[in-house]
This record gives sequence, C-alpha cells and structure tokens, in this order.
Amino acid sequence: MAASDHEVALAVGGSIWRWPYEQRWGRVRLFLLTALGYSAGSQLALLLIKDSGLSSVFFIPAGITVAFLLRVQRRSWWVVVLAAGIAEATMDLIAGLSVGATAGYAVANMIEPVIGALIVTRQCGVVDLARLRHVWWFFVGAVLTGPAIGAAFGSLPALLLGDGRAVTQFWQWWLGDSLGVVLVGSGILVWGSSLDRRSLASPGGAGLIGGTLVLTFGLLALTELPLLFLVLIGVAVAGAIFGTRAVAMTANVVATAVAIEVGFGIGGLLIGLSPAAALIIVKLQLWVFTMAGLIVAAEAHELEEASKTAAEATARAAIAEIERRLEQDIAVRLQRALLPEKPMQHPGVDIAARYEAGSEAMVVGGDWYDVIALSGGRIGITIGDVVGHGLEAAAAMGRLRTAVAALAVHTDSPGTLLSYLDEYSQGTNGVEFASAAYSILDPTNGLLTFASAGHPPMLVISPSGATRWLMEGRSLPLHGAAVVERSEASVQLEPGSILIGFSDGLVERRGENLDAGMERLEATAREVSNRSASEICDILLEEMGVATIREDDVVVITIRYEASLGATSEAIAPLSRSTLTPP
Repeated sequence: MAASDHEVALAVGGSIWRWPYEQRWGRVRLFLLTALGYSAGSQLALLLIKDSGLSSVFFIPAGITVAFLLRVQRRSWWVVVLAAGIAEATMDLIAGLSVGATAGYAVANMIEPVIGALIVTRQCGVVDLARLRHVWWFFVGAVLTGPAIGAAFGSLPALLLGDGRAVTQFWQWWLGDSLGVVLVGSGILVWGSSLDRRSLASPGGAGLIGGTLVLTFGLLALTELPLLFLVLIGVAVAGAIFGTRAVAMTANVVATAVAIEVGFGIGGLLIGLSPAAALIIVKLQLWVFTMAGLIVAAEAHELEEASKTAAEATARAAIAEIERRLEQDIAVRLQRALLPEKPMQHPGVDIAARYEAGSEAMVVGGDWYDVIALSGGRIGITIGDVVGHGLEAAAAMGRLRTAVAALAVHTDSPGTLLSYLDEYSQGTNGVEFASAAYSILDPTNGLLTFASAGHPPMLVISPSGATRWLMEGRSLPLHGAAVVERSEASVQLEPGSILIGFSDGLVERRGENLDAGMERLEATAREVSNRSASEICDILLEEMGVATIREDDVVVITIRYEASLGATSEAIAPLSRSTLTPP
C-alpha cells in the first residue's frame, strides 16, 4: 500500500487495522467519524461544565482531531479539519454563542491540531508512542505548541476587547486542550504503536485496569486527603511493565473517575482548596503523570528492543564465528592435504619443512612448498604464496603447486619455469597475484640454480657461519594480466652449507620494518646452523615468534647440503643469466 506521507495500515494485535478513509467511501466515513467524535466530546465537556459549574475541564475533541491527523495521510487532513470546524461551529451555535465567537472558536480549533500534527509528522513521520523520540515530539508539537496556538486564537477576541479574563481564558483553554491531547490523543495513538510487552488482555492487565478504577473511586469517595497522586504513580509503573497502552488506559480510567466525581461534587478532591483550584491541580497531576508514564513506557520499550537487538547480534556473531572456524578448518585441511606430508629425502641432503596456518580466524592462505625429484639425481625446490586467504587461496595454491610439479620435469631452467607459470596464471583457472621461487640443486656438485618471482630471497649459511641472501635472479610476482621476462642465477654451495627458504609470514610483523624481521631470521639461523634441518625449522618457528601466534600462514624449508655424492668444496660464487619468455 503506497502512502504519500506515511503508512496508515497499522499492526494491532497481530492484524492490520486501516483508518476509515482507506476503505470504500473512505473520506466520507472519515468525515463522519471525526464530526461525531468531535461533537460527542464537546457535548461531554459541556455537560461536565454544566454539572460542576466549573469551566476548567479537559477538552476531549482536541485529542480526537490531532490523533486523527497523525494517523491519516496529509492529503486527507482537510477532511478531518473540515469536520472539526463544522462540528465546533454547530455545537457553539446550538449553545447560543454569537456568529463572531463561533467563527473564532471554529478557526482556533481547526488551526490548533494542524500545527501540532505538522510539527510531529515532520520530525517523526508515522508516530509510534513506544519510541522515546516520538513521545518527546508528540509532547512538543501536539501537547504544548498546538494547544498554545489554539488558546492564543481563542482568547484573542477577549484580549482585543480589553477583557481582563483573557489571560485566564488562555490558560484554561491551553490546559483543557493539552490534557485532552495527552489523555484522548495518546489513547487513540497507542493502538498504532509498537505492541505492548505484556498484553492487557491477561489477568495482570485486567487486574491493572480494575484495580486502578477501584482505587481511584475509593480515594475520591472515602477520603479528603490528596492521595490521587498515588494512583497516578501507578500509571507510570504500568507503563514500565505493560507498555504505552497501559499508560493510556489507566490514565483515562483515572480521568473518567475524576469526571464522574466532578459531576457529583468535588469537595473531596483536595482539602482546603476551592473546587476550581482543586480541579486545576488534579488536571495538572493527570497531565504530568500521563506524560511521565508515556516516557517511562517508551524508555522501557527501547531498552528491551536494544537488549533484544544486542542478544540477536551476539547470536549472529556466534553463528558467524562458528562458520568462520568451520571454513578455516576446511581451508587448513585442504591446505595440508595439498602439501606434501613430509619433504622428499635424498642421499647427502638433509631436508625438512614446516607449514603453520595463521592463528587468526580465516587467515589460512595460499602458502606452499614442495621438493621434486628430477632427472640426474637433481632436486627441485619450490616455495610460494598466493595473495588472499581462505578456501579460494588454498585452492589456487593447489593449482600452482601442481603446475610447478608438472613443469619441473620438462625444463632445466627455473626462470623458464616461472615464465610458463605466467602463462598458466592467465588461464581461467589461474591466479590473480602470487609470489613464487623455484630452485634446482645438483647434489653431485652443489650447484644451485634459482629464480624468484617476487618471493623473499633464500638465505645461505656457509660451514664457517657466513650468511648471504640470494638477491639475484629476481623478477616481478606472478600476475594473470601479463607475462614478463624471468631471470635466474646460480651459486655453488660448499658441503655443510644450509639453505633456508620461507614465506613472508615468518618475518613480517605488524608495525615492524621487514628488514628487522629478516635480520632477526639471519641472526637466529646463524646460531643454530650446526643443528639438523628439522631442528632448525622448529627453532626458527619458536624464535621468530610464530610457534603459537601467527598473523599469516608460515612456510619454512631448510636444506643441509652434505655432498655425500662427491660434491666439490668450491666457494660460493654467483653466476647470472636471463631467460626469455617462452612462446
């Protein structure tokens, strides 16, 4: 259902209740409902004035008109205003007022609800008195400002004629209309507000309404002490327990009891005060406690909604955490399944490797390593890192590692192999961004040929403890958008040398320069270079601070070259060459 200003179909008790103008002949029915309600309310006010002899009564039609305006679309406001004006004029003429006074009263009672409703709807749209902000704007616009403007128009003729009662008339008009809005207006509006926390259609709700009625009549009939405020405190308490509807119901029960008492004589309302003064004080009590009750009810409702929202958010977060942990576990299992259970072993070469998944939720990524048996007793060593985390990164890692294993047996050039990986990365099952390093070690002579596509350099530790980073043979990372020329380089390892390859998770730390991590790795590796390859891997994980807490995946591979197959003891000397991109 489309609405120009706000929706007018309201959920009440689980069903949809629509205001009359939404039905067939809607505006006609809205006009009749407003006119009849306005007339009946005016008549009740006049009867109360006549029976009590007091003019300070609360004006029921003020609450009816402003509530109807707040519940219909603005394009239909003219129906409510016209009905109220005609009803007011008719009742005034029947009461014997002059045409001028009648016109003045009619205009005042047409302007008043429009001003109040404009203020409220501009700030709140559809009014929900279970919302604290809406209650405050209802108070500012409909309860204070609208009746004040109506009272100013209504008392203006007396002021212009120099009638000394103009000020008294203003306050009586304002208080009567304002109380009518507080009691009757809120009583109408709460049936379109958020549902009560506890239904009034329950033993507790029935006890609340019945107890309020009995206690009010009892206090008014059996005592002259000013104890009515005790009942009105119950209005606020009812709002905290039952909600906004309870406030409206109990407040109107008290107002009805007071009206009946006024009709039969108000000597017992407040001892020591005139009937007029006593009634004004009682009206002010009703006004204050009803507004306080609406505020308390709205605060309680919003606190409950906030608690419910927080509980739901906590539950959603718990479910999301379970899902994250499940996906992390799947990704870790996939990662470990794709990596070798343990590196290939070779005579004269001690090889060990470790893989540790990131310890933070879903940081398992695309780190990999592999040791490949090549022709002539040579060893292929690969290590890499696919950018990203989770299942997608693990799957991409598996594809690249498989591609390296397939290509390694067909090429003797690490640079050429990385160039082939560039082409593979451009395929539909390739990767967007990754780093990779590939090396070939010939154990017979200690010759290590290597190339790196954006991966951290390997570290070599000689038998004497001298360290060197293999900075040659480096090129850009693998990227699915381009194929680049890949260079390679060679070094001659001495027997007893240590070769360490790793992923950036071993050396990178949040808030720390990468060079500091590499220097720490170099110093640690030099101190333990006399250990076995497996021991070096474990010590590096421990000393580098990634044994228990890791912000990223960590791969480390250690190779101790012993040259048992007749390797020479030539010093390490770099040899460089470049390979062109394969066709």
